Amino acid sequence: MKILHLDTQKGFRGGEQQLIYLAEGLRELGIDSIIAAKDELYKKAGAMGFETIDSSNLKQLLGAAKQCDILHAHASKAHTLGVFLKLLTRKPLVYTRRVDYKQKKISKLKYLLTDKVVCVSNFVKQILYANYRLDSDVIYDAVDHGLIHKVDAQKVSKIKKQYGPLIIGNIGALTAQKDHKTLIDAASQLDKSYTFLILGEGNLKQELEIYAKQKGVNNIVFLGFRDDIQNYLAAFDLFVISSQNEGICSSILQAFLFKIPVVATNAGGVSELIGDNQRGLLVPIKDSQALAQNIENLIQNKKISEDLSDQAYQFSIHFSLNSIANQYKLIYEQIIITIVSIFLLVNFS
Repeated sequence: MKILHLDTQKGFRGGEQQLIYLAEGLRELGIDSIIAAKDELYKKAGAMGFETIDSSNLKQLLGAAKQCDILHAHASKAHTLGVFLKLLTRKPLVYTRRVDYKQKKISKLKYLLTDKVVCVSNFVKQILYANYRLDSDVIYDAVDHGLIHKVDAQKVSKIKKQYGPLIIGNIGALTAQKDHKTLIDAASQLDKSYTFLILGEGNLKQELEIYAKQKGVNNIVFLGFRDDIQNYLAAFDLFVISSQNEGICSSILQAFLFKIPVVATNAGGVSELIGDNQRGLLVPIKDSQALAQNIENLIQNKKISEDLSDQAYQFSIHFSLNSIANQYKLIYEQIIITIVSIFLLVNFS
């Protein structure tokens, strides 16, 4: 079996990382992947030994689609591209929906032409059903358990020495969706000896840096993209997400894996990871006071933090690359079986 993965996004964010994780997991299962992408994902996939093509090159896309058994789109524009390729090649199409935004009614046509839609949380599934009355499957994001074994103790020690004594981490693109201003507002209410490290790139970086200065918050450091994220995770004492929209937030799963206490806003599918304050603490979106209070609660209550982190770690074990890849493998196989069954029915009935 061979899968053509479609991604048209610029940069390298959570969705692109999940595509790589899936391709890695499928490779372990003996399933080949061609990755159609651009920018950082194109480079990273090629460096990891995957066959890659430029997602803007129609000739290459058509050639790759004809070689593959399944088309798998991983973003909205890629979904449109996938529908176009399906109409030209008659190959089945899978689409993974990662975001919780409400879509335009006209987009329903794309979904009607898609063989299987997979959502990254039940929250996204419910929105999709409310918009289009379309059913879908749910497969949560994966977390790379191998990250723990890639930690460089010397680099972790250096990070702690540079930014300690207490480091509060955040990982996410600097976009409106992630609502870093609420995090800055929360930081302004807390002890200035705490250091907030924000990892991620985005078009709001300069605006957020100015906002932090206006709020008198000098203990927030915008570190940009880091390719050794495991060393920062190992150095964090607390992990905080202040998003106002989230499909699922795979960064929280990474924090769970590293047993970092988590405080997060109740955005999108986040509560499906946190539970009823079972694996972290949830606060309302855009409530900087509640965010600050719960950050302080976990800092001051080590026993609660440890109990939450232990529960979170046990939860994260279920989301390995192999587990997620097996779930997608089953979907691919079901689609192929259905197509073969229809072919046999039509031709031999």
